[in-house]
Amino acid sequence: MERNSTTEAIVLVNRPYAELHRRVTLLSPDLGIFEAVVYGGRKGKLGGGLEPFTSGLFYLYHNRVRNSYSITDVLVNKDVRTLKSDFERICIANALAEIVMKMDGGGYQMLYTLLGDSLELLDDKQVPSKRIFTLFVWQFIQGMGLVDEFTCCPVCGKEYHQQQVLLFNSSLHAPCCQECADIDVPLGPGARRYLVVVQHLPIGTSSTVELSDQAQMRLYRYMVSYVTTLLGQGLKSLSLLTTEEFTQ
Repeated sequence: MERNSTTEAIVLVNRPYAELHRRVTLLSPDLGIFEAVVYGGRKGKLGGGLEPFTSGLFYLYHNRVRNSYSITDVLVNKDVRTLKSDFERICIANALAEIVMKMDGGGYQMLYTLLGDSLELLDDKQVPSKRIFTLFVWQFIQGMGLVDEFTCCPVCGKEYHQQQVLLFNSSLHAPCCQECADIDVPLGPGARRYLVVVQHLPIGTSSTVELSDQAQMRLYRYMVSYVTTLLGQGLKSLSLLTTEEFTQ
């Protein structure tokens, strides 16, 4: 039994399938993360609507027996052209998609909105790409319920003092006091204050909160370490950046 349907979605990955087709991974607020085939997609009219990070309304054909989807048409909503012309922004965008796919755990409406807003910011060269990565990860781990208000240690309950440096507890996947830590991933007091300030702001608003280049780089490295700890491995997308680009 088959049926046609539509869904808003963002393209995460687009890769060849057989000789003429494409297999696309999408994030949808109602279908979650799923794959769909585009028959004849390697030369067909839908090519532009299947590019990674494109969002739009996707027309689907669902084969319920095989529980498989194919894309019959797409109405593009946002095509982030500026992002695609900047290597670092492409790497950051791929890293966001990689996080979404590897940490698939529900909350798809939140993820869809967060990823869409983040990609839109990445398409604006006035907003530093590493800041967008930092804010995306920060909101992502909040959505997963891994952080609190940063007032006390989630392990022992001891209240933090103003200048305290936090480390990391691998069991809770969260920052904690030094006594309860088993991983040396430091979060300084200045970075903690910044994260508290932007904690409940939309990502577009939080991206305008002032942050020095040095502090921004420290927070970026912290969030890379945080994600690496969560995944148990590094992000392949960020490894494409040169050492100079990654550490500047």
